[in-house]
Amino acid sequence: MLMCRLGLEGLITFKKDTHDFDAENYTITIPTSEGKSAVVGVFDKVIVEVGIEKDQNTQRGKVRMVLVEPVSSVGL
Repeated sequence: MLMCRLGLEGLITFKKDTHDFDAENYTITIPTSEGKSAVVGVFDKVIVEVGIEKDQNTQRGKVRMVLVEPVSSVGL
């Protein structure tokens, strides 16, 4: 696994609506697999996995970002 530090900006979407967004503080509370929750705010440092996935309609590649830490967004 290649580790590097980049200043990337992008969206991480969640398939399920299992998170709470606090618009006043610009934070999101995400449940973890252990039954706890993690709070992530704007400009917090997080670890993401960047990859390429093919668009089924156009067969072109697009960038896919998955949140890894503080909580994995896989399956959320």
